[in-house]
Amino acid sequence: MKKKEILLDYLKNQKKEQFVSSSDLAKILGVTNRSIRYYVKQLNDDVPDLVESSREGYRYNWQYFEVPKVDESVDGRRFSILRYLLQKGDDGVDLFDLAEELLVSESTIRQDMSALQELMQDYQLMIKQHEFRYYLTGTQEAKRLLIMTLIRKKNGDAPSLEGEMQQFLGEIPLSVLTEICQQVFDEFNFHVNQYFFQNFILHLIIVLNQKWQDESKVFSSPSLPMIEKIAESIFDHYHLELAQEDKFELALLCDGERGHREVEVSNYVSKNVSASLHRALEELSSVFLIDFTDQQFLNRLLLHTQNLYNRVKNKKVKRNLSALEIKMRYPALFDVAVYLSSLIATDLKIEIAEDEIAFLALHIGSFLDEQKKNAEKIHTLLVGSDYLERENQIQVLLESRFGDELLFVSADEIKNTDSVEFIISSEKKFFDYDAEVVFIQEFLRERDFVRIRKGIERTKQKRYLHFLEEFLPKLIQKEACIALEKVESKEEVFSFIGQWFFEKGFTDHHYTQRLFEREKMASTAFTSGVALPHTIRYEGKKTGFLVLKPVQPLYWDEQSIKLILAMAINPADSHDFNRIFPRIIEILVEEYHVNFLRRSQTSDEFIKRLIELMVADGYYD
Repeated sequence: MKKKEILLDYLKNQKKEQFVSSSDLAKILGVTNRSIRYYVKQLNDDVPDLVESSREGYRYNWQYFEVPKVDESVDGRRFSILRYLLQKGDDGVDLFDLAEELLVSESTIRQDMSALQELMQDYQLMIKQHEFRYYLTGTQEAKRLLIMTLIRKKNGDAPSLEGEMQQFLGEIPLSVLTEICQQVFDEFNFHVNQYFFQNFILHLIIVLNQKWQDESKVFSSPSLPMIEKIAESIFDHYHLELAQEDKFELALLCDGERGHREVEVSNYVSKNVSASLHRALEELSSVFLIDFTDQQFLNRLLLHTQNLYNRVKNKKVKRNLSALEIKMRYPALFDVAVYLSSLIATDLKIEIAEDEIAFLALHIGSFLDEQKKNAEKIHTLLVGSDYLERENQIQVLLESRFGDELLFVSADEIKNTDSVEFIISSEKKFFDYDAEVVFIQEFLRERDFVRIRKGIERTKQKRYLHFLEEFLPKLIQKEACIALEKVESKEEVFSFIGQWFFEKGFTDHHYTQRLFEREKMASTAFTSGVALPHTIRYEGKKTGFLVLKPVQPLYWDEQSIKLILAMAINPADSHDFNRIFPRIIEILVEEYHVNFLRRSQTSDEFIKRLIELMVADGYYD
């Protein structure tokens, strides 16, 4: 990489408003101030105004030249191509059929395939071509990770889901609407988690954006008085009336959250709508590799789909929603909703407007966001009284205290004993689970909450230990712990590291050069006797560590280095890597920890010692 390119990369990595002085840049690149001015001139000759100048120095011109990376700019068409690749599997997709289906030229499809191929590398996937057919190859796990990442992407500075909700409400403040609902919920002792509350507000917004003329059949619901109270408050504030049909839809949602056995979703939703949605979700799951079997999500979507069907049949669709904004900001998510809508529309022989598709996109997006949050929560089994109502009361109380950390599952939802991490029980008995168990009183006291808090901490520690035991052996291979002989300089070390990573398939042949580029910015050596050489960006083909132990102390920027831990990081592993890197730094600034690790004779022993240090003192991420 040329010096001017190194300069440009360095400026891109600074804060947007920050200028860097010419003298600082000269020190970083090891050149004169005059050379810096020359490089800037060259860059601006290539692209006018690419680098801004001032008395304070230089900075990258973000206002005009910030271009999103490929994985941040996958538009609806490219996501559709991915969908076809996933759907066709081993049969592949035909270039000419794809161009005809998407109404673009063959050359456009080839360009899209090239851009997508670059993206695939970050997920250990590959698009292969044979004559005029394309095939997506790789593991199911990698494909699912790719799809979920793209679905959750937003284009540009898109507002949150709450921002989209506010656009639908117009002049009605979302904050006032949520306050009304929260006050009524509290009055009726109806305590819910944030996901349900968000979905309730979403359904309420939907019914406020529609007008009903015809009343459908009436159902009984224990939550109806609470919904009547909310309807009264909305009328008092904004003179908007909720139709009885809408009130029952909202009441059924709340019944499901309360755990009432008399929930009448199956009675409310017609058989043809229910069957159509289940068929559509089954196909959607097979194409996008997303699990839509969550019962509460299914109930909510069934209610929504039934009301969508009613609106279409009664021609009560209201066309003033920001479907275009959602389509532009969440192209992949919108494409999923379009696909679901097309399946339902074909099955039920109806037409679904873009406004309705936008609502479906918000439903799916909210569910996927909660699915991601739930994956991070501790799956908890509550065992208590034989009285369902009492057990529900205990769960509501615990969710109000620990809802951000615990996800309560029922015995019916447990697929295997490994899926339960934490058990809270008011019955003293043996549990055949490899889970943390805390015993509490049926009528909770403060000391019970203390026991639960300690149990949560122990469970998080156990979870982090399990993660380390799985992740670190993948990072540090058997042959990746090497005694380094006949190497006397940092330059020789970098050459050795770059060659080793390249030969093992972790990086390309430019890796050594990138190590030098990073090192010029600041030394990766520590006074504790360890060095952690790595590149500026995560750009490895695979993720891996290389452990080097100099036989003789190696002098590196005036530090005597006894242990070297080199890293190649694939962007797809950045989340997992970021779970360990700060802790590794925290450990290795202490010299006795460096010495402890250096005494390892094999990679297995190194991993064992590293894990021991990382979980010391009950640490977890």
